[in-house]
Amino acid sequence: MNSLNNSKHRLKLSFLLPKYWGIWLGYGILRLIAFLPYTTKIHLGENLGKFIYWIAGNRKKVALKNLKTAFPEKDNDEINTLLFEHFKSLGVTLVEFTITTWGRHRYSQQDNETRYFTYYGLEHLKENRDQGILLLVPHFTTTEITGLMVSFITDYSPIYRANDNALLDYLIRKSRTQRTQKTKQKQVTPLVNTDTKSMLKALRDKKILFILPDQKYNGKGSVKVPFFGKPAPSNPGITKLAKLGRAKVIPCFTRRNGVHYEMYFHAPLENFPSGNDYEDILRLHKLYEDEIRQNPSQYLWVHNRWRQ
Repeated sequence: MNSLNNSKHRLKLSFLLPKYWGIWLGYGILRLIAFLPYTTKIHLGENLGKFIYWIAGNRKKVALKNLKTAFPEKDNDEINTLLFEHFKSLGVTLVEFTITTWGRHRYSQQDNETRYFTYYGLEHLKENRDQGILLLVPHFTTTEITGLMVSFITDYSPIYRANDNALLDYLIRKSRTQRTQKTKQKQVTPLVNTDTKSMLKALRDKKILFILPDQKYNGKGSVKVPFFGKPAPSNPGITKLAKLGRAKVIPCFTRRNGVHYEMYFHAPLENFPSGNDYEDILRLHKLYEDEIRQNPSQYLWVHNRWRQ
């Protein structure tokens, strides 16, 4: 990224203004939580999620509609149970931020969070380093910890949407930036989703990009593609990146089981992109659906995926 873009991601005196005090308060609370033992943090997150469930308001309504849309075969009791479990998962997501930002991995190469991580299908990543890779990671509540898990096995750049709040954008970017223990060189370098030039350069240099392309998209080029049987406005940008960057697309899913995490790498998608954006995105949606059905409470249901 050029120096102008870099200047947007530095700590500024303006972040001390009163309008940011609420964010700093929340950030301070998370920093205190970070001092707790690992398993205690995860259990605290579940209880925090239970509390959020009762005060969520509109977000709970959105999640409830989404769940009913995705699982029409489930009765009200099943949907409500799934909704409650989803908010527990959201609570854990908050404390996972404390792990990615201040965890043991920041200080030690041996005594860190890897003891809680298990990887499957790593050969798909290792055997395809002859060209750039788009690591396809849908929006599950485990996204932050997924980024940390990937950082233990390879350098990469996560693609993210810049937050409208400058301080939040700075803190999130800081959390996602990782450095090697020995050289302190950047191992994980976030890229803003509008920086297409840097993304294509990275792919052509045979690097790995971490992309989350599954949320609602109403911008230019949007295509409506069924997701759980209902048309959802979708971004076909991943097909353009894969083609122009000459990259392979490898799906990656993470499941949280108590305090442990399992990461699954799939084989690279064959004939992707095919030249038909609709069919390509439909193919991705089916992949997401298969994983969501196996792990429904951990998908990000509070996002309004459909027009409703």
